[in-house]
Amino acid sequence: MILRTALIVLMTFFINASSVPAQANKNIEMYDIEQKIVIKTITRKPYIQKNSEIILQGISDVYKKINPIPIKGLMVKIPLDPSIHVSNQWIDSIVDELIVFFPEEEEPFIMVYDDENNIYFFSIDKKVNTANLFLLLLHH
Repeated sequence: MILRTALIVLMTFFINASSVPAQANKNIEMYDIEQKIVIKTITRKPYIQKNSEIILQGISDVYKKINPIPIKGLMVKIPLDPSIHVSNQWIDSIVDELIVFFPEEEEPFIMVYDDENNIYFFSIDKKVNTANLFLLLLHH
């Protein structure tokens, strides 16, 4: 059920991206989960790549909710170029895309794919400033 829900949300999220040229797919997309629409497209910047790397290094645990996709909030898809190697007790893989969830009433968490396209949801250490990334994205 978790995988099914995640796939439905992601298919909706990326449906517009499939008809866009490859270069445009390298943009960051901010998605309103409740409305099921992309609300903002942002050009990638080096400092967003750096903040994404910090978030990936701040993985603190597997996200343990049965249904990880929130009903309300934002989801941000961040293409990573260059890809980032993530190695910890849960995953050892090259990550080329980071999806950060900003639920309305919970702490942010992330979703990544491994080399075999398996989906992983992770909690982020509270010391990692995800609010900084969120503000950077909102002001562009």
